[in-house]
Amino acid sequence: MRKADRMQRIEEIQLALASAFESPKSPSVMTYDEGSTLYVQLSWVIESRGDTTLDARCVATLKFSQTQIDSYTEMHTAKRRMIQERLKAAVRKRFGEMQNPPAREGDCAIEMNVDDSLFNVPDEPYSLAP
Repeated sequence: MRKADRMQRIEEIQLALASAFESPKSPSVMTYDEGSTLYVQLSWVIESRGDTTLDARCVATLKFSQTQIDSYTEMHTAKRRMIQERLKAAVRKRFGEMQNPPAREGDCAIEMNVDDSLFNVPDEPYSLAP
């Protein structure tokens, strides 16, 4: 796969994750590549105050293996969309488990190793179930 195509697929994941949580301000999504692991970090505001520096933010860091990213880049659009929905659901679930109720003071962050099972998509019919 061409590098440009790979970057486009990673951007798809970023855009999907940006809509995973309600936020009074635009969420931030960034990636960094450490060779065998690709990290995608999502940050969103849970409580906005007049001064941006006082906003309460949460952060979710997802760890993808290069094999997972390579597999995702080779998939057709319908399968990629399914995986995007699964990723959002998995992050929301994990965040709910770790932040129940959501922390308003102190730590509001999770780390998540993305499970290979999220990438197991049948050829047809497509289903959003994991």
